[in-house]
Amino acid sequence: MPKLRHLAVPAVAAAALVIGTAGSSFAADIYTADSSNACGAAYFYDYGDTFKILDVCSDGKGVRLQYTNPVDGSPSTSDTKIVVDYTGGYTGWNLDNAYVYDTDMPESACFYFRVGHVDNGAYVSGSYGSWNEACAAN
Repeated sequence: MPKLRHLAVPAVAAAALVIGTAGSSFAADIYTADSSNACGAAYFYDYGDTFKILDVCSDGKGVRLQYTNPVDGSPSTSDTKIVVDYTGGYTGWNLDNAYVYDTDMPESACFYFRVGHVDNGAYVSGSYGSWNEACAAN
């Protein structure tokens, strides 16, 4: 039963995102990534080029967003990396509490991003989740 509950939390968060954006007057794509232990998450909104970073564990660690320099064409995980640390504390899954990081990407630029942890300003080894590809809106 614990596995089912573990899967239900991301499903509920995803459903809330769909319902929350259903009335919008634009078609936005939302991309997600999480850390290896699911204590950190980031959502990228292509309309507005905005990341929302969540810290979903009360473990004293921060969340590190890492993304590659956005490029026209095909991005690579070996492209130059940009790092954003959120160390403001627990946010839970409530996107209203998320740390908002605005970018200014060229239209249709694509990149990879992933989420890990940071402790006292240093990356926590092995905490990055998988790379996820995303693109800014046209």
